[in-house]
Amino acid sequence: MAGTTPADAIGRPATATRFAAVAAVAAVVAGGVGLALPPGPARAAGPPQPSVTPAAAPAAAMDAPDPDVIDVGGTYYAFTTGTTWGNHIGVLRSSRPDGGYQTLTGRSYGSTALPQVPAWEQPDTQTSPGVFEAGGEWVMWYDAVDAADGHYCLSVATASTPQGPYQDASSGPALCQTDLGGSIDPEPFVQAGGQAWLVWKSNDGSSAQPAYLWSAPLNGGGTATTAAPTRLLTQDSADYPWETTIENPDLVAAPGGYVLFFAAGRYDSSSYSEGAADCDGPAGPCTQTDPSPILTSYGGAAGPAAGNALVDPSGQWWLSYAAWSPGCTSYACGGARQLYVAPLRFGASGPECSPALGSPAVALRPTADGGGYWAAGDDGQVASCGDATARGAAGGLGHPVVGMATTSDGGGYWLVASDGGVFSFGDAAFHGSTGAIHLAKPVVGIAATPDGGGYWLVASDGGVFSFGDAAFFGQA
Repeated sequence: MAGTTPADAIGRPATATRFAAVAAVAAVVAGGVGLALPPGPARAAGPPQPSVTPAAAPAAAMDAPDPDVIDVGGTYYAFTTGTTWGNHIGVLRSSRPDGGYQTLTGRSYGSTALPQVPAWEQPDTQTSPGVFEAGGEWVMWYDAVDAADGHYCLSVATASTPQGPYQDASSGPALCQTDLGGSIDPEPFVQAGGQAWLVWKSNDGSSAQPAYLWSAPLNGGGTATTAAPTRLLTQDSADYPWETTIENPDLVAAPGGYVLFFAAGRYDSSSYSEGAADCDGPAGPCTQTDPSPILTSYGGAAGPAAGNALVDPSGQWWLSYAAWSPGCTSYACGGARQLYVAPLRFGASGPECSPALGSPAVALRPTADGGGYWAAGDDGQVASCGDATARGAAGGLGHPVVGMATTSDGGGYWLVASDGGVFSFGDAAFHGSTGAIHLAKPVVGIAATPDGGGYWLVASDGGVFSFGDAAFFGQA
């Protein structure tokens, strides 16, 4: 809870107390990164297929299982299963969706969203939060073990602010399908008209039945279901061998239709992966149309899955997920499921830039890892390609954009117009401009210092203007 010391913080292995899935006991679990998973049936027609550009580096280099990332007015909150830095349910905060997440306390402990848990819940079993705003307050669904019967069940807590603290005054589970092996992994979804739904999984691993993914409408306050649940998807290990179980569902209204994301396989292995299904609506039915997962182990990320999709104010989609480091996919060997947030799009899987420029391109700058680039148009629009992340664009300019520079970490960029006006985006800081100065010749370019603490502008006559920590060395 908030204010605890490191010794008091809970350090349990996330979801390790869940039962080993009975249906997966006979499954052969591969241990190598880059696992080639057996394909299922051929893809059928449907809404545009989601594709992920895997994130090269963690958005938070700390244990952050089962992440749920939300955007609240440009501040991003990542809620996770409880860890040493945030017991019960943890929460991190950042000013951008794909990196820079820190604890609320600024320390390695005390960043909890749920300081106290109800008496019916077994301590330190809380996992898989799903947060949204409803009825004028913030609502967090999560799961925990019912101490009375040992099954994972769903519960709900509320708060007046998105980061919490959330309070749960319940005397028993909000929902628990004990005849199906319990209920876990709740995630809310809100339709365009405002109707909220909840999706979740049945079978905490204690039943020999398949895992099922469900949905049900929620009341106006988002705290209770109002109708019998509908089955969205059934675990299908025969047609999709990588589905030794399915879990952590997340439903979104994607371009062209509804998409249900879900994790598949054992969470403590490199074969853990992310899948997707097309849905007719929030109540289903949902159909798997791709024979393979949309995200599997890669590079420095083993078992990447169990996250959620979100769209930022610029229209860029993201997929958050947790992943181990290769060679250590459990807490027993000292592993951690770090938070990743990667660009997500819906459509063809080939290379694509978004949005397409509607004016002549004037600059092209690569990302830090060379996996993509930004192209700037003379009207101030910026196209992001490959793993380049959209940070913003300029519009309604009186002078054309003529140059672009990026920060060393790729977290931001500057655009410069011909009058010397400078526009900064992401983590690129504004250090000054010549926009208010009458220039003899137009500015034609910009270059940043290595640390991003300054930049130079150059005019067509060789005049150089330095700002921030950029030193002046003479005219060109």
